[in-house]
Amino acid sequence: MFILSQIFVGLSLVIVIISILSKTKKNILFYRIPNTLLYAISFALQGLWVAFGNMMINCVRSIVYYVFKVKGKKPNIYVLILFLIILVIMNVILWSGPLGLLPMMAGMLFIWAFWQENETIIRITLLFGTTGYIVYNIIVLNYMGVIFESVIQTFQIIAFIRYDILKKESLIKKENLIEKENE
Repeated sequence: MFILSQIFVGLSLVIVIISILSKTKKNILFYRIPNTLLYAISFALQGLWVAFGNMMINCVRSIVYYVFKVKGKKPNIYVLILFLIILVIMNVILWSGPLGLLPMMAGMLFIWAFWQENETIIRITLLFGTTGYIVYNIIVLNYMGVIFESVIQTFQIIAFIRYDILKKESLIKKENLIEKENE
């Protein structure tokens, strides 16, 4: 089962990289659906039920947020609060000790991050969530999970540089050129 779970992590990794490198929130959310489902299956195959539950909630969250995005709307604050409450209840039900707090806190960050409209805020917040899962995966000896989250962090940093830092630098250069032309 362990090897099969690691295969699911690998498949999830391919999809999450596509998600991270997507420019729009709609595409980011779309690819997060199969990504979180595959990652949830990997946790279930290892008997890590708290992490499985967190990933399933994040999968449903991605579906709901994606539907809102397709309709050109943002989920209201009640949708955000509902997902946070469901996550906490699920973690209480599946309580496995203090270690279970790591995926819960990461899940809360993911729920809040994807609720945001600003892709920059999403990318920055996800760095903190993936850090929680890196620590969790190290403790539970989920080697592919550690690699998975580390690769995700690397690609999140690349996407942040590509879409946020370099884009801003490009805009500043354009503004400077326009100012010079107007002089």
